[in-house]
Amino acid sequence: MSDFVPLESLSRARKPPSFEQASSVRHKAWAAGFDPAYWYAVEFAENVKRGQVVEVVFQGTSVALFRGDDGVLAAVENRCAHRQVKLSDGYVRGCEVACRYHGWRFAADGRLTGIEHDLEGKPFPKARLRSYPVEVKYGIVFVFFGDVSSMASRPLPHIPDLEGDEPWMAVPIDFTMKSHPTAYVNNVMDSTHVAALHRQFRTRSFIYGKVTRCETIGDTVVISHDIEFDPGGLLRHMVLPLKNKTQDAYYEYPFLHVHVGGIFQLWNFMLPVDERTTRIFLLSMTDRATIPFTPLSPPEFIVRPFIKIARELLVRPLFDEDVWSTEAEQRGFDTHFDQRELDPHPSIRPSYQLTVRKWEEHLARRAAASSEIDACDDARCAAEE
Repeated sequence: MSDFVPLESLSRARKPPSFEQASSVRHKAWAAGFDPAYWYAVEFAENVKRGQVVEVVFQGTSVALFRGDDGVLAAVENRCAHRQVKLSDGYVRGCEVACRYHGWRFAADGRLTGIEHDLEGKPFPKARLRSYPVEVKYGIVFVFFGDVSSMASRPLPHIPDLEGDEPWMAVPIDFTMKSHPTAYVNNVMDSTHVAALHRQFRTRSFIYGKVTRCETIGDTVVISHDIEFDPGGLLRHMVLPLKNKTQDAYYEYPFLHVHVGGIFQLWNFMLPVDERTTRIFLLSMTDRATIPFTPLSPPEFIVRPFIKIARELLVRPLFDEDVWSTEAEQRGFDTHFDQRELDPHPSIRPSYQLTVRKWEEHLARRAAASSEIDACDDARCAAEE
């Protein structure tokens, strides 16, 4: 019998190290979770209608997001306290979410408020699900998954150019990648992939020159490039001329935003669904669009249909290619994680370091909270003795 084992079989048998096992910052970044004590985009507001309940998932935690008859959104644990059936399989009654199985109803704050069947002489159960703060901003539903005591220091994202009397035009789009968020951070922060990956007429955008700035400021990594329009692409025919020839990309944990030439921005909100799935909610923004191949800006009454056209014509094809790249990078890392790191772009390592540091801070807070609980339990036991 042959002892030959195919190389691909050996590759499949090996797995990247866990966060606890990892010894390098690169391996840690690819294994790190994301700190729940931030606002995370979970859905576009228009996708949750009155009387509708949907499931959203953050790092394996399932949440029932629902909109009551009053139009207010709420989020609670996605389980009925009775038989643990998902509430997202149920329905909304008034401003409460009800379980499809037995009709147990829960309010926006997670309290059990109603049971449709007879209790057979038993008292009304005292049950309360965990509820999560919900806010809507820029047409996106954000949920805070962490300790609410830290909310005041973790504000919602602020996009100045979507506010005021003349807000920029924004094209909303979302997509799901079978990859860790780190793959997407790498894609956004290192734009040197553009020339090779985005070669189609519809997706060619800019030519990138030298890096002019790279630094970490608090919880933000910023990288700047010299840029100019790619003359062979569609984009330059659809937006205003560049006001400057600089692109600044920010990994402002846990958000990403890119500012291009004073006329174009990309705001990226990552929702880590599980270890290998990330959903992206993206706002592609421009100061003013032009009618393709003319210097004319469209009048207000055709801006809205133009957004839909731009999304399908320009934005979606571009990010379909980025989805491919992030998933390909994930597969490459999973198979060849033990290969030597060869990454000349200066933004990658500080981005790894930021992801790792924020996860370590979360783990430290969680360990401290657990120690406090254990200490209280020990003190209570000692008092009882």
